[in-house]
Amino acid sequence: MLNSHRREHILERLSYHDRISVADVAARLNVSDETVRRDLKDLEQEGLLRRVHGGAIGVSSIRDEPISERVRKHTKEKGIIAKLAADLISDQTSIFLHIGSTTEALARQLGRFSDLKVYTNSLNVAQIAKEHFGVSVFVAPGQLRKDESDLVGYDTISYLQGYYFDTAFMSVAGVDAERGFMDFEEDEVRIRQTLMKCARNKVVMADSSKFGKSANMCTAPFEAVDRVVTDRKPAADFGKRFKKAGLDVIHG
Repeated sequence: MLNSHRREHILERLSYHDRISVADVAARLNVSDETVRRDLKDLEQEGLLRRVHGGAIGVSSIRDEPISERVRKHTKEKGIIAKLAADLISDQTSIFLHIGSTTEALARQLGRFSDLKVYTNSLNVAQIAKEHFGVSVFVAPGQLRKDESDLVGYDTISYLQGYYFDTAFMSVAGVDAERGFMDFEEDEVRIRQTLMKCARNKVVMADSSKFGKSANMCTAPFEAVDRVVTDRKPAADFGKRFKKAGLDVIHG
């Protein structure tokens, strides 16, 4: 197959998928992995994609979408994760729900509780959680980000440092096998890193599309988290990394 045809195939696959793998492209085009890697390198130099471990992501994935867009995607998977995560919660405890479409899904699952304290910096999460009779909602102060409907900044960090939560539930932009949990925004990274010091149990919720997806900031290594909740069993390479880090995996 001509080089131009291979590249067209790669770019077309990226237009439909968040991530493509070297092995999958090589099998579909009946070429070697090395040939695909060279094509990916050339396309990255042209600014048409970004290489990540084992494959590539589209340039549109270098910046995260607004939460109003993210909440519409992978809704079935997020529902599975939310139900699994809710099983980790008990009455008479305090939890923190960080910003994210998956934590919003978890907030909808809190109707079963009769005495639960929910802390959050997300106005969306607060609006959802307040509808449950047995849930008391506390909102962290800070600067409002209109696109994300969350509160961030020095006041938010200072507020969090005054608490010790039973469980902190966090979403992330990507899960990279080599770099760990990754994100796009510095404000979000700082809050997540603070939460990892202010909670007895640290839980990351990530749907299967996040695995193999990279971002421009490293939030935390796998060792910094206690559990990952996802909609299906992760691939073998992630399974090995999680086991080595002592990370418990709960999947649908």
